[in-house]
Amino acid sequence: MIKTSPFFSVLAAICMLSGCAATPEASLQDDAAAKQFESTPGAAIVYLYRADGPVAFDSSTTLWLDRRLVGELMPATYFRISVRPGKNLLTAYANDNGRLEFETRSGEVYFVAVYVRGESGASRSEFRRVTPEVGRPQIERCCRLLDTWKPGQNRIPL
Repeated sequence: MIKTSPFFSVLAAICMLSGCAATPEASLQDDAAAKQFESTPGAAIVYLYRADGPVAFDSSTTLWLDRRLVGELMPATYFRISVRPGKNLLTAYANDNGRLEFETRSGEVYFVAVYVRGESGASRSEFRRVTPEVGRPQIERCCRLLDTWKPGQNRIPL
C-alpha cells in the first residue's frame, strides 16, 4: 500500500474542486434571450457580471449564491440566475472573501457588478448592487452569458 501525505490529499481535492467550477459559455441563443432581461413569476432574477471589462485582470472568481455553486466568472462574462425571493447571499471562493447580502422580491430583476482586484493567487472580489439603468447597458456592451454549474455535471477540463 502506498502512503500519501495529507498535503497531497488536500492539494488533489483543491485541484478537483477548482476543475469542477470551470464554466463554459452558453449558446448565442441563450445569451440573446438572457439579454431581454425579463423577470420570472415566483422567482427573482439576478445578473452577476464582470464590470471591470474585457481588458481587466484575467482572473476568475468562483461564485456561490445562497450556498449554491454558480461557476467561475471571467472578464467580459455574466450569469443570469433565478433565486428564491427573500434574503440572498453572494460569496466568492478560496482566497477571495467577497460577500454581499441583499433582499430580492418575486418577479423582479437585480444586477450585481463584480470587480476583481489583485494578482493571480491573491485576488479578491468586490460586489456592488447596481440599478438596471447601469447594469443592462454594461452587460449588453461587454459580456457573454456563461452556463451555471448544475449538480452532477462534469466540469473537469479534458
